[in-house]
Amino acid sequence: MLRIKSDLLRRRRYEITSMMGRSERSRKLVQLLLILLVLAATNVIGMMYFEELKLWDAIWLTMTTITTVGYGDYAAQTVGGRLTTIVSLYIFGIFLLAQIAGEWIDLRLDRRERMRKGLWSWNMNNHILIVNTPDTNGDRYLQLLVEQIQNSKSLAEHPIQVFSGNYPDGLPDDLVKLGVVLHQGAPEGRGQLSSVNIESAAFIVVLAVDSTDYRSDSVTLDILDRMKQYKLTGYVIAECLQDDNRSRLRQHGADAVIRPVRAYPELLVRAMAAPGTETILEDLFKHEGVHSRRYNVDIPKQPWGKLAARIMLEGMGTPLGYVNREGSIVTNPIADEEISGKALFMMVSHDRITEQDRVQEVVANS
Repeated sequence: MLRIKSDLLRRRRYEITSMMGRSERSRKLVQLLLILLVLAATNVIGMMYFEELKLWDAIWLTMTTITTVGYGDYAAQTVGGRLTTIVSLYIFGIFLLAQIAGEWIDLRLDRRERMRKGLWSWNMNNHILIVNTPDTNGDRYLQLLVEQIQNSKSLAEHPIQVFSGNYPDGLPDDLVKLGVVLHQGAPEGRGQLSSVNIESAAFIVVLAVDSTDYRSDSVTLDILDRMKQYKLTGYVIAECLQDDNRSRLRQHGADAVIRPVRAYPELLVRAMAAPGTETILEDLFKHEGVHSRRYNVDIPKQPWGKLAARIMLEGMGTPLGYVNREGSIVTNPIADEEISGKALFMMVSHDRITEQDRVQEVVANS
């Protein structure tokens, strides 16, 4: 806990220092531009007064001089005009212009650095906001999750923003190449959620910081509680370790609550692409839930639809596919397809498992 607090304080100091440096640099750039404008205006007036040039010609001469282009079509001829140019442009103006260019480059570099380190406000809309990242093997899981999202047709167009304090030096290159952006900070901090455009996010995913520590649910609960002050329009998905906390997370605004299955990011992607299917898929990971089962039975030739209907009417389970005579596995066949095989796959409940002999009897009764 002390380490986490120390990291948060360090990141906060970095943000404050960066903001102060950026603000000071911006003010300095504006001041330099104003001084340069005054010097240029002084030279223009001097050219009009001493050289008797028209306004546009005086401006043209000033610009070609201060930028050191020097076309030579106009030049100061009088002593007064030359002294004005020497003082306003040669001594101060050209030097200021070079300094302004340097300050501008520094600002651009600072902007790029802040974007890389997640200290930039992205002003995103209709995006997928991933709140928190796992402390253990988070990089790999995050990459797999993003790849799954971008491979899903219904989700591929949504930009992705990660809101986490685990990347003080910026996201890994593999994630940056995928177009993911970072906002550095503590999601449970006050006012932080408004900086990631949470109200305009299409999906908000609150990941468990540690998939092995039940205390992660407390962090998730705190984040959901803070989210209640915003007018959310997006679909909120929260990871939960303890089943007892599921109802609490829903009461605090989670539309879907799932287990943190780090080896299977597709579970979370399904929750976004087809809400509700994650409950069916998640049931497969529970000992008390449904599971797939193989029955080594002889399947005489018959339409798949009629076979599947008989099995379901008998309450045995849901047929998923079969092993044909050549030994290949066929999943989700067409209803009127004539099939025959030597094994059957079914989705069954743990407390309603039919004996193989009974399955053989129903399968053979074509």
